[in-house]
Amino acid sequence: RDQLICTQTRQKDYSTDLGVLCSYQPGAMLKPKALTKVLDQANTGGIQCTLLLNQEGSLMAFAGRSDKKENITAAIAANIWVSNEKGAKTALGDESLQFIVLDCSEGKVGIRRVANLLLCMYAQKIVGLGLLKAKVEVLAGYLEGPLTQIATPS
Repeated sequence: RDQLICTQTRQKDYSTDLGVLCSYQPGAMLKPKALTKVLDQANTGGIQCTLLLNQEGSLMAFAGRSDKKENITAAIAANIWVSNEKGAKTALGDESLQFIVLDCSEGKVGIRRVANLLLCMYAQKIVGLGLLKAKVEVLAGYLEGPLTQIATPS
C-alpha cells in the first residue's frame, strides 16, 4: 500500500517522475504505474478490466483488456452509481450505498466506492456474482488507505 503513495519533503516542488499530484494535500502523490499494476492484478479468472474513476465519470486509472471504450464505461458506471445512490438515500434515509452489481447481456459489472472515487470491475458472463463482489471488496480494501490519504473531499 505504501508503494502507491509517496510523500515529498518539499511542499512546493510538484515536478517529479514518481507520479502525478492528485490532491491539495501538500506532498501527497499517486504513483500511476504502481496503481495500474495493482488494478491489473485483479484481472484474472474472467475479470476483463478494472477501472478507477471519479463520481463525474472521469477515468483515473485503468487496467485490462482495452477496447478503446474505457472512458464511456467510466461515464456510464459513474452515472449508474450516482443515480442509485440518490435513490438509496431517498428510500433508506441515512444509509449509504455500498455496492452495485449489474448482470448485463455481455458480462457483469461490480461498482464500489473507495475513498471519494469509484472502483469498477467488468467481468465475463461466466464469472459468478459472488466472485466478482469478493474481488472488488478485496481490491477496495487494499486501495482504501492510500486513496484516502490523497483524497480531496467530494
